[in-house]
Amino acid sequence: MKTKPNLLIVWHAALFPSYRKPFWLLQQDYGWNVHLLTSKSWRQALPEYTRFQKAPEEPISLHIHRAWFKFHGAFHVLPAFPWIFHRIQPDAVFAIEEPFSFMGWLCAYWTQRRIPRIPLILYSYQDIYKRYPPPFQWMENYVFRHADRIMVSSALGGMVLQQKAYRGLWDVLPTAVNLERFTYRRPHFQNPLFTLGYVGRLTEEKGIEDLLWSLVDLDDAVRLRLVGDGPARHRLEVRARELGVRERIAFINPVSHEDLPALYHDFDALVLPSRTTPCWREQFGRVLVEAMACGVPVIGSDSGAIPEVIGDAGLIFPEGNSAALEDKILLLLRDQKLRADLSLRGRVRVEHQYSAECVARRLHQHLSEVCAHARPA
Repeated sequence: MKTKPNLLIVWHAALFPSYRKPFWLLQQDYGWNVHLLTSKSWRQALPEYTRFQKAPEEPISLHIHRAWFKFHGAFHVLPAFPWIFHRIQPDAVFAIEEPFSFMGWLCAYWTQRRIPRIPLILYSYQDIYKRYPPPFQWMENYVFRHADRIMVSSALGGMVLQQKAYRGLWDVLPTAVNLERFTYRRPHFQNPLFTLGYVGRLTEEKGIEDLLWSLVDLDDAVRLRLVGDGPARHRLEVRARELGVRERIAFINPVSHEDLPALYHDFDALVLPSRTTPCWREQFGRVLVEAMACGVPVIGSDSGAIPEVIGDAGLIFPEGNSAALEDKILLLLRDQKLRADLSLRGRVRVEHQYSAECVARRLHQHLSEVCAHARPA
């Protein structure tokens, strides 16, 4: 006799143990029998694939399968889903898949065709209003009709849902940080060098060239570590040489997500200088909350969700304005009290809003509500 409700979580990019910590807590603290269907590997918008990384003692049931059409989040599919769905007989499904994606539609179709129907919550990062060609618009409309709730990464995502006439309930569910791994460390002021860090894709929309320009008039003691890879790497190296700052910049290949805390602890500040484009703006900025959890002051542009994520625990500058970014860096460089204050504020903000415990609690509340008030087929 089943004593715990079965929860099927579908997320193609649940590659790292820290990403999965809220799911562990759903099982350990809230009584769900959690099954996770995910991909064996995903490109994570980088040139090389990242393979699934299993924790030593994974408390939930893992179903790791090959994904098809991994070149785009809207096209990919986990073909094992119908078989896993039939075998598990879930009481609820939580899919971190876009409503316009094939995988999002597949989850909605299978939960809808069951009698009684299975409650479904989807998750969307989309924060720019876009109209999609068929069949993606059809799939999105189908999901809007049949999803019990849609979670979004920021309030901007909720506004997009309203623009698209989604009539169901939505709420913000932020990205979670595993505070057991991303541990707090006080700022250190003895080092004569001031190390700025950037972690992520090296692409035009990330605004890294603005960061290079901001170094030009700063003291030689200010150094920059660019951690990541992407199509703009060579161009950024050329630009750094043209600006005369190449010797102050270290280009570092991507590191394992589980090794990021040690990297953050070596930064005096983390910068996310994203620039909005017609097709993209910063959807959340996971590196911001990870750095804040580690006690690293953060500076972000005002692109997309960045101001919402940082709140009053960091510094914001107008996107594309390298002079304003330079001013924020100088402010941190010269004011040790401000650095210490932002370090503590960032950690407290993460503990109260972005910890795995907070995210698991909020997700449990939403799942409990949709299970109690599931709409009939």
